[in-house]
Amino acid sequence: MTSNKDDLTPIIEKICTISTIGLFLTGVQICNRIYRMRTTGDISGFPFVATMVNCTLWFLYGYSANNSTIMIVNFIGASLEFVYALVYLQYTPDRNSYLRLIGMALAFLAAISFYLLYIVSDRSTAILHAGLVASVVTVIMYGSPLVSLQEVIQKQSTESLSLPLCFANLVVPAEWVLYGILISDKFVQVPNFLGAILGFIQVSLFFKYPRNSGLLPKATNLGAV
Repeated sequence: MTSNKDDLTPIIEKICTISTIGLFLTGVQICNRIYRMRTTGDISGFPFVATMVNCTLWFLYGYSANNSTIMIVNFIGASLEFVYALVYLQYTPDRNSYLRLIGMALAFLAAISFYLLYIVSDRSTAILHAGLVASVVTVIMYGSPLVSLQEVIQKQSTESLSLPLCFANLVVPAEWVLYGILISDKFVQVPNFLGAILGFIQVSLFFKYPRNSGLLPKATNLGAV
């Protein structure tokens, strides 16, 4: 007789897989915009490389922990982000700098992969080290939007944020937290819990600073001066 936990786990696995891949596919819209403009403009290419690194690290963790769900999702994510990075490389006016960024990312991943696959002989140690590295990088990635959130608070406007994307950044990590609880995996639970908190903060800003408040910051700032 199976428990409710055993029945729920494969359902949450499918939900996490589909929603996360959907989140990764938002890069298609950005690349389409770059293609139409024939230039990267003010679009940053760093998130593509950073997400590729993050996904690859989680793929290595999934491989070490023998978790096919984590492996599949992050293999697809890393592949998509690598394609996005190549599109960005094609149209960026500063190809040399971006090429160096990609090269450093690949060198870092090669070093981590070599360490986990050939240096560490104990499986439990490989799981621990892969989980720690992936979690730290994920927390750093989740913390990077704090700069844009500071700008939103200063301007008292959410014009620079996308509500659907912010909502996805709340829901998807929350799903992975639930999945981490079901499989009793702290490495899945903790970084995604922090990501869900950040997503909640982003969504809450839309209630505090509605889109129609875009003209208020100038008057407020002038008054303060």
